[in-house]
Amino acid sequence: MRFVYGFEEHTPENSTKFLKMLLKEFPFKIQTIQTDNGREFTYKYQSSEVKSPFEIELNKLGINHKLIPQRTPWHNGKVERSHRNDQRYFYEWETFRNIEELNTKLKGHLEWSNNKTMRTLDYKVQCSY
Repeated sequence: MRFVYGFEEHTPENSTKFLKMLLKEFPFKIQTIQTDNGREFTYKYQSSEVKSPFEIELNKLGINHKLIPQRTPWHNGKVERSHRNDQRYFYEWETFRNIEELNTKLKGHLEWSNNKTMRTLDYKVQCSY
């Protein structure tokens, strides 16, 4: 199951908004979130004492935060694969004039993506909700 939403900027505040949106969409409790080391997720490499708004929200919700090692995007393999599929099946075909139109079209793409049959699941749908 995937959730996507577009923002104009990569900021810790937008990452926190995304987290709250994601939690409303998923029908199960999330125990751990894995991210890269971007400033929108962590201040680990800027300060050992100051936490980002995203990290503060995860702590408040009791969700573990797992950071991938620096400069190793292959550790986020499922995310990278998801981005490639979005590029292939959405961004190469769609146009949009603003962030609102992007998110409207992303919603339709997400419905298709979350409900398509998959060979790896013996041709069952990824999720049904």
